Amino acid sequence: MNILLTNDDGYESVGLMLLCEKLSQMGHDTYVVAPDGQRSAFSHSVNLYKDLTITKLDEYCGAKVAYKCSGTPADCVKFAVCQFGVKFDALISGPNNGENYGFAVVYSGTVAGAEEGVMQGIKSIALSRKGWYPDGGSFSATVEYLADNLADLISLCGETTLISVNVPDMPLSEVKGVRACSLGMHRLFQDKFEQVTDNVWKIFGNRQPIDGNDGTDVPLLEDGYVTITPVSILRTDTQAIDRCKKLEK
Repeated sequence: MNILLTNDDGYESVGLMLLCEKLSQMGHDTYVVAPDGQRSAFSHSVNLYKDLTITKLDEYCGAKVAYKCSGTPADCVKFAVCQFGVKFDALISGPNNGENYGFAVVYSGTVAGAEEGVMQGIKSIALSRKGWYPDGGSFSATVEYLADNLADLISLCGETTLISVNVPDMPLSEVKGVRACSLGMHRLFQDKFEQVTDNVWKIFGNRQPIDGNDGTDVPLLEDGYVTITPVSILRTDTQAIDRCKKLEK
């Protein structure tokens, strides 16, 4: 298969390099366009008013072609689709250093890369690992799960739907199981601002506790399950349309 890879942690991410190497060893033709640095929480932003610096890499973990890009994950996917002249069978965004579940998917550059893939007509998967580590941490179990289930995961992708996969930070032999589930109604951080100088502020947040298990992705992942969530790019609240019709004239 022709597989396009991107992420939001940057082309030097240990996880992206491990995934590219693994898929290439499996015989897939891998293509990489990834940010040249950290782009976490950039969501689906694109650089319409800023020139992009896009540099071809001489060699990248077995990829047929690889570039680093000064833009966002969405910029990276757009560039690959427009410039490579390749019909991609699948797109994988990630694996992310940190979980993408609950309300976090709204901010996620990883999920946005997969969303852009769906919009470009590519079967797309967002792949994330629970837990954030300054050095990236280990991605071996996450990559192993993706590789072992690649065909099945791709088969779940739809015309307007990406598949978001979150893998616990533990050996696969210790994972409790796999659960298909919805996004949780969970805000993960309590926002706070810290004043650095007179007019410079830093945003951060304290992690919110997760109480109970309502069967959604957040508590299931925390409990040691791989979570699989279909995420639609169609954001219409269809159940609310009838309520809105009272404004029709």
